[in-house]
Amino acid sequence: MKLLKRIIFCLYYKEGFFHLSRNFKLQRVGDVDWLIKNFGFGNTANNIDELIILLVKKNPTEKDFGSFAFDISELRKNIFIPITLGGGIRNAKIAKSFFDNGADKILINSVAYNNKEVIYEIASEYGNQAISVMIDHKKNNNETNLYSECGTKLEKISLQQHLENLSRLSCGEIIINSIDNDGNGSGIDLKILNSINITIGKPILIMGGAGKPEHLSTALSSKKISGVITANLFNFLGEGLKLARNFALKKNIPLAEF
Repeated sequence: MKLLKRIIFCLYYKEGFFHLSRNFKLQRVGDVDWLIKNFGFGNTANNIDELIILLVKKNPTEKDFGSFAFDISELRKNIFIPITLGGGIRNAKIAKSFFDNGADKILINSVAYNNKEVIYEIASEYGNQAISVMIDHKKNNNETNLYSECGTKLEKISLQQHLENLSRLSCGEIIINSIDNDGNGSGIDLKILNSINITIGKPILIMGGAGKPEHLSTALSSKKISGVITANLFNFLGEGLKLARNFALKKNIPLAEF
């Protein structure tokens, strides 16, 4: 039996509004009512396998977490697919608040570098499968550098070493996200997969650069990829996600058929 691959959409949230991102520079586009009104969010989500919603503010406050929780509660009233919530998870208490707000999984980044004990604590309560780890990477002088803290902190570890560490960590999947390709719609950086020289033993998802259905299908055609993520609001919402899914199915990519 073939394992089904996944098409996942990601929303970026900050200070009461959803944003577009290009190379991790944010552009505010609208609040939760705007998203539902203009893109039929709820119906749109019928064309994806999962939804990720990220709080993309460095060092979020209690107020930030509160507004995030409120708007996510509004958004997910008409969404019946698995939801991953992330952003600012520094301890198990914040993770619990995300699960209490309807998250099926949480997404972490920074603590995977500097506080792995938090991940073990969360996994002991909710299971490894409930934790996704994001790796944000960028090319500098032909070297792949890793970043945390919303792309502002350079981590002094190679991609290979970080992946080796994550292969032993209590998490369910790993997302490889290109800062260089983020939001530019020029295509997904699949060359990064050539630098993975170990058996990780966890599903790998890829993100950054999808601008049209062909980009998603090309990525999903890779045997190394379990799923592809896009955060491109204007290219893929409305009819875009439906078209992308149908395009992939016509390419015989093993996706769930709704």
